[in-house]
This record gives sequence, C-alpha cells and structure tokens, in this order.
Amino acid sequence: MKLEKAYLIKLAIFMFTLLIFLPGIQGIKQEAISYSGVIESIDKDFKFIVVNGARLLISGNIKIVDEKGNVLKMDDLKLKLSVVIEGVRSPDGFFVRKIVITTPNKRP
Repeated sequence: MKLEKAYLIKLAIFMFTLLIFLPGIQGIKQEAISYSGVIESIDKDFKFIVVNGARLLISGNIKIVDEKGNVLKMDDLKLKLSVVIEGVRSPDGFFVRKIVITTPNKRP
C-alpha cells in the first residue's frame, strides 16, 4: 500500500513538472510579422505607438533604423513618419522588435 502511494505521488510530481516546463521545452514559435504605415500616435513613455490604427507595444530592446541602416533613438520617432515595423504577435498584443523609418513614395 505504501509503495502504491509513493508511486502515485511520484507520478503526480512528474505530471505537474511536465505541465510547467513542457511549453518552454517545445520552444513555442512566434511568427515574425511585418507591418507598414504612418505613425499616428506615440505614448509619452514610449511604451506603445499607433500605426494605421493598430496599437503596437514597444519593448526595451527595440532597434530603430533609417533606410540606410543608421541606428536612431526613440526621440527620432515623430508623428506622420512612414515606418515599416517588424515584430511578433503575442497574447498581449503585437510586440515591435524593429522600426525602419522610410521615405514615403512620391507620386508624380
């Protein structure tokens, strides 16, 4: 009887451990998404920006560059700038990893 209880306890601990660590072991893949548009709004604390009506969350390790690849700062983001956003979708929203400031196409 004691052997059965010990076996059940070990099995329960093993199952609980799997439930906790299995998602991390599987390496849940986040699909990279590219999004382009015009900056409509910038949060004063730079926690998010709004591009074409979509609220995009900004992380601390974001990379901001111009079309030539020059590294820029958060202060270089301004309203009405054309941008290409690269990031990942998560349950909390769209997290931005990279912002490329572009020159809008001029039509003749």
